[in-house]
Amino acid sequence: MSDRLFDRINAAGRLPTPPGVVLKLLEMTRRDDVSANQIADTLAQDPAMAAKILRFANSPIAGIPREVTSLQQAVTLVGVRGVKMMALSFAILGNDKASKCTGFDQRQFGIQSVGCGVAARVLATASKTAQAQDAFMAGLLSQIGRTVLATGVPDEYANVLADAQQIPRDLDRLERKQLGESYPRIGAQLLRSWRIPDALCAAVESFHACADGQAILPLAKLLCVGEAAAEIICPDTKTEQPDSQVFVALAKEHLGIDDARCAELLGEIARDIESARVAFDIPPGKTRDPEDIQAEVRERIAELSLAMHVENRTMAQQQEDLMRRATTDALTGIGNRAAFDSRFSLELQRSLRSGTPLAMMMMDVDRFKVFNDTHGHQAGDRVLQTVARVLDANVRKVDYVARYGGEEFAVIGPDASLEGARILADRLRQAVEDTKVPWEGRELSVTLSIGVALITDVRDADEVPIIRAADAQLYIAKKAGRNRVSMVVNGSPLTRVASHV
Repeated sequence: MSDRLFDRINAAGRLPTPPGVVLKLLEMTRRDDVSANQIADTLAQDPAMAAKILRFANSPIAGIPREVTSLQQAVTLVGVRGVKMMALSFAILGNDKASKCTGFDQRQFGIQSVGCGVAARVLATASKTAQAQDAFMAGLLSQIGRTVLATGVPDEYANVLADAQQIPRDLDRLERKQLGESYPRIGAQLLRSWRIPDALCAAVESFHACADGQAILPLAKLLCVGEAAAEIICPDTKTEQPDSQVFVALAKEHLGIDDARCAELLGEIARDIESARVAFDIPPGKTRDPEDIQAEVRERIAELSLAMHVENRTMAQQQEDLMRRATTDALTGIGNRAAFDSRFSLELQRSLRSGTPLAMMMMDVDRFKVFNDTHGHQAGDRVLQTVARVLDANVRKVDYVARYGGEEFAVIGPDASLEGARILADRLRQAVEDTKVPWEGRELSVTLSIGVALITDVRDADEVPIIRAADAQLYIAKKAGRNRVSMVVNGSPLTRVASHV
């Protein structure tokens, strides 16, 4: 991305500038030999800043178990790096130059910045993905780019805010569209110019990429989820209440926090934000009651769980329907050719493993073309539907009936004996012959010719020979006069062709 917008603001002398004491701290902390006493002495030069650091060190948000009575103690317990970042945060949050930008709410910006810091700290502890203090500092400074734009290009940024109505997730997109740059990157550029550690700068620069599903640093993920939490707890008064599901989804995806824990964490974040607001001496802004937030999130999670359950059932039903359509003949409702091929392969493999016999029956409606020419294709369709129903009703439970193609049907008979296969084939032939098909005031009927191939000792999984054998027997049955069964066992034909008497 281009740095032209940042360079333009810098050239105009409109970049936020930390107070002199903070600049000294930034410079001092770049040295390895700086001591806690030196940092404390520098802070003492700005009584207001020193008082803020002490107030923070004694606040619940700092987590220091004993009273801090001196700057030296504060620097020792909070750490040199922590004090530097806190001093910088105090300076940025206390800068009111951005308020000259129409539509920029300085007080709400302060509350939301603190909210992001607190949320990132709580989430870091819960997910164990980063140091809590690092997450807190990064969250405090994650919004700093907004003040850069409000101070540096106030008129242009006012137009962006008017369009976005100060919804941070829309700001990013509108800033890039109207200004050619977004506040996370602008903020990171400013922090780099102050020589803030690059890990923090990189997190600030990239945390919005988390919402777009891009792989980013763990600290940036905390900022992304933390901002979503802050939007819920510290909503802008001019905007619609953010959907808590955004936070729940991001927390689950990027931090591995489950739905039930999300409600508890939001309540904890809301309570800690109030403590941090007091520590940072920020006037009260619009925040929501922790219990109300927890109740809303639990209700929303329950709604989504129910919706997901319904959706899963619907998807399972749809998948079942798709599978059924893919394996069922649309006209007759029995298995189609693809389903037959798959089932026959499985049965052949099973017979090969178990040594059990397998029967293959190919059957054809006799003189079906003449029937269609005489009675019409709709009557022909009705006959095919009837034949399929009769076959399906007269096979064993282990058998499989399919429409092989056109007026041709197939039956797979697992574990069928010679006599059993012969009886089954003749029963099917007889059942079709005995069935009458009502059609336009008349009763129509058809017959079947059936070819049977029985393998009593399956030696390989090649499907072609047995199908060819059954098909050849079907041809023999038709040639012998139709409405007959012709059978071959292990390649040897029976001595007679079965037919009705």
